[in-house]
Amino acid sequence: MRMTFSLPDPLAQRLLASIPPRQRSATVAKLLEKELSDQEHELEAACLAANEDEALNREIDEWQAFDDDLEE
Repeated sequence: MRMTFSLPDPLAQRLLASIPPRQRSATVAKLLEKELSDQEHELEAACLAANEDEALNREIDEWQAFDDDLEE
């Protein structure tokens, strides 16, 4: 898939100077893959930490109990 991005001039100049033309797309794809993977791991870690938060779990249980009362 083709996409168009804007880069700050200094960054674009570094890319053009450092990466050969036929390797630029693969390099950008590799860098994006790493960044997205890092962000996904951070989100997963935050979710796991929230799942282990006892105060949050008690609050969730209280809200779910409220929902159970509505169904009865």
